[in-house]
Amino acid sequence: MAIVRMTRVTKCVLQYHGRKEELAPVFDYFKSCANEAIRIGVEKSLTSRYKLHCHLYHKLRSDSNFHNKYVFGALECAASKLKLYKRTIRKKPSAKIPYISRNHLILNNESYKIEGDTIRIPTEAGKYLFIKLTRYVLETIRDAKLGNLVLTDDKLIISYSLTVTEQKVSRFIGMDRNLDNVTTCDTQGRCNVHDLSEASRIINTYDRVKSRFRSNDARIKKKIFQKYGKLQKNRVHNILHCTSKKIVFQNSGIIMEDLKGIRKLYRKGNGQGKKYRRKMNSWSFYELQRQVEYKARWLGLPVEYVRAEGTSSKCAVCGSRLVPEEHRKMFCPTCKSIVDRDVNAAHNILLRGTRVVPDGVACEAVMTEPGRKEPVICRVDAAKSGVGIYLPIT
Repeated sequence: MAIVRMTRVTKCVLQYHGRKEELAPVFDYFKSCANEAIRIGVEKSLTSRYKLHCHLYHKLRSDSNFHNKYVFGALECAASKLKLYKRTIRKKPSAKIPYISRNHLILNNESYKIEGDTIRIPTEAGKYLFIKLTRYVLETIRDAKLGNLVLTDDKLIISYSLTVTEQKVSRFIGMDRNLDNVTTCDTQGRCNVHDLSEASRIINTYDRVKSRFRSNDARIKKKIFQKYGKLQKNRVHNILHCTSKKIVFQNSGIIMEDLKGIRKLYRKGNGQGKKYRRKMNSWSFYELQRQVEYKARWLGLPVEYVRAEGTSSKCAVCGSRLVPEEHRKMFCPTCKSIVDRDVNAAHNILLRGTRVVPDGVACEAVMTEPGRKEPVICRVDAAKSGVGIYLPIT
């Protein structure tokens, strides 16, 4: 009997509300609670939400008539900041103590209620704020389990989850992320190159525009930078969204590189120029991987991460070290073949994720068994295997 695997996946849906003035007192209360919890947590070395709750809940509740659910959300927010601060000071002891200045609220799914097409949000004792939800939001969360609610100055964000059946796929895709493109290679030998040079061009254009600002007022400069940064982010994310959608809708398992710690390669003092560091640090590799992963999980497709070491420098056929050529081409001195650098990397990622290891040039060992007419192939290398040796991920 086949085992059906189920997994719970989470997404968010948002809409604009325009109720900033009515929420201003609640924003101030939430920030004061969170910052007080951070202060006490640093003094007494508290990082867990439970310990913060034991030390601060009754004190914070006695100071105001606001709804008690905001204290839970503030303590949760403070606990996450304290855990991050604790990891940061291990590497950088001079790091600043976190301080929350952005207006936002966090409520769990028991604190708010949706009645018809309106969401009811508690503010003070016996007082509520009613916001009408759009048709798109109502249709999205109709059959889903609701999660936390996050309110900002202009947005209302509702997280929701569904239970999805994991698909048993026979095809997998290896994905190699580069600065100006993303290359994919599947188990049937098909390779696709998705051009992302437009995203790089947008980032460079906005960087050039912002570098020409000559304002002496730091507040005005910060506001303008935030405006252009938001425009840049929206345009780049739209391009990445379209690309990730094309990759996921091939209905195959996804295999990607585990690109942790890549920002450390482009820090000040590494002997690199300022423009080069800015260009490489604007590389949105994580955002594309995040979009691909959550979209694949939502469809029940498996997602696997493999180590990124040597994917571009080793031959996907025989495993030998490649020699760089012109125009991102690589030459293998063992196979005598010339291959595109990005295609070779995508193929290597696919092989690692499907548990296939290139071993030598094309050859195979054959043996016969008693009572068996046809010979048995004991070992086949990656060049002659085709799609038959790709193993499913377990």
